[in-house]
Amino acid sequence: MPQLGSSDSGHHGREREDRQLALIHRVARVASGPDDLRPKLQQIVRLLKDHLACEFVACASVDVQAGRFRCEALAADAPASIHVGYARDLGSGIVGEVAVSGETLYVADVKTYPNYIETMPGVCSELCVAIRHNGRTVGVINAESLRTDAFADDVDLLVTVAEQVAGLFAADWLSHAQQQRVELLGMLSELSRTAIEADSLDEVLQRIVHFFRERFAFESVGVLLVDDDASNLRFSAHAGNSVFHGRSGGKWPASLGVIGRAFRSAQAQYVPDVAEDPDYVLGNPSVVSEYVIPIRMRNEFLGLLNLETADAHALCPAKREMLAALAEQIAGAVHLAVANARLHEINRVVEEKSAALALANQRLRRANTQLAELSHRDGLTGIANRRRFDEMLATEWGRALRHAYSLALLMLDIDDFKSYNDGYGHLAGDEALRQVTKVLSNALGRGEDCIARYGGEEFAVLLPHTTLGEALHVAAHIGRTLNRLALPHAHSRAADILTLSIGAAALVPQGELDPRVLVNQADCALYRAKSQGRNRIETAPISLSAGGR
Repeated sequence: MPQLGSSDSGHHGREREDRQLALIHRVARVASGPDDLRPKLQQIVRLLKDHLACEFVACASVDVQAGRFRCEALAADAPASIHVGYARDLGSGIVGEVAVSGETLYVADVKTYPNYIETMPGVCSELCVAIRHNGRTVGVINAESLRTDAFADDVDLLVTVAEQVAGLFAADWLSHAQQQRVELLGMLSELSRTAIEADSLDEVLQRIVHFFRERFAFESVGVLLVDDDASNLRFSAHAGNSVFHGRSGGKWPASLGVIGRAFRSAQAQYVPDVAEDPDYVLGNPSVVSEYVIPIRMRNEFLGLLNLETADAHALCPAKREMLAALAEQIAGAVHLAVANARLHEINRVVEEKSAALALANQRLRRANTQLAELSHRDGLTGIANRRRFDEMLATEWGRALRHAYSLALLMLDIDDFKSYNDGYGHLAGDEALRQVTKVLSNALGRGEDCIARYGGEEFAVLLPHTTLGEALHVAAHIGRTLNRLALPHAHSRAADILTLSIGAAALVPQGELDPRVLVNQADCALYRAKSQGRNRIETAPISLSAGGR
């Protein structure tokens, strides 16, 4: 097929570009792998460190609610002052600054930057890029070098990698949210069972305080119910290390402590540092934080759940939300016990809780469905990702093997896409990927055809019941359709518009062959198309084809 246009940007530039594309492809492969978030991030920071030839690369997550960032992975040539799990306040240092601003920050000489915090001796330059998802900063990638101005040519590359990593954080968040729902459902069920099995109010409350202390490792847990005159509280149950332990039945004045403040306001009270709260009443010198949650049944205020911990980070927003949900269970248990196990009331509450549990299960199933969909779809284009393509290839290969028909594969690569991103910006690059996806979708009218984003700017089209000649016809139609869009690409070596290099292959699967044979043939054909000038369609040197489209 004739070449439509070419230019020579120099051997060094091509070599650098190829290395960057190779890195992006390797990061994409890591991102699509089966590992959890931290192992994936660890592989990625090692790849970045090797590529950038620097001494330190780290990736941190950002928790805006907690006001901190935490190191999730790092690769360093020498001992550093941080480690995996290390956390610091937002705004602290260059990393903390980027975590707040969400903007890329490159400091060519850290000695001139007042907010620089040393992590490794001798560092001269630092590049920090925000990882953003749905408009918020979820993490940062940070690179440091012993050389001054070491990253002048690497800013765009690190931004691209950060965009890839953003999807990992999103998937991990969804998985974590699912796990929290499962954990909450389990505790709700356990707490309900604990209350139902008790024979009296005192036993219910004792089981509840021990449940909270054992499950959350609190220093002190107490339940205080409203006294008969509704003007004060009384200690009804307690577990843990406190001077108030053993005071069951003793009164607590409504004017005293954080507990009294929660009673008067009928609102939850969270004290992150009890030493800074003048209302706090010392019961255990080890306590750092206190959380007091109202216990309500419908609109009736029954009492308070008091939780105290020696861990300053134990009462994060997510944990407080979970504890508040569990406190609602206490209200139901207290009401049942006070009502002396009236059967009709028990049945009503059980039905309510069963409905709530069914709703939670429904939401959990929906979350599972969303998670499964997320794992099979490319977040940018909405088409199948590499993992889904591999599954579809295995399925279609098996069908073609059983029924002895031809299976074709097109591998497509956007020509000089790195230059396009550099010249027009990553937002334009994202839009170009979506336009190519639209062209592919419109070109294929059969439901059995599969389109997938195979890599950064690489796509794959799987065509069952298709010979090589028919596949070439489809490829030509795709190329013409994209050319008619005439998307400007002033930096391309192939043409002045956005173009595709396409490799085509087809064969009839046989028992001794592996699906990778078809992929390798199409990949080889794509390589030929790119090496012979781009913006063209090529086939592999040898291709077995038969059947019909």
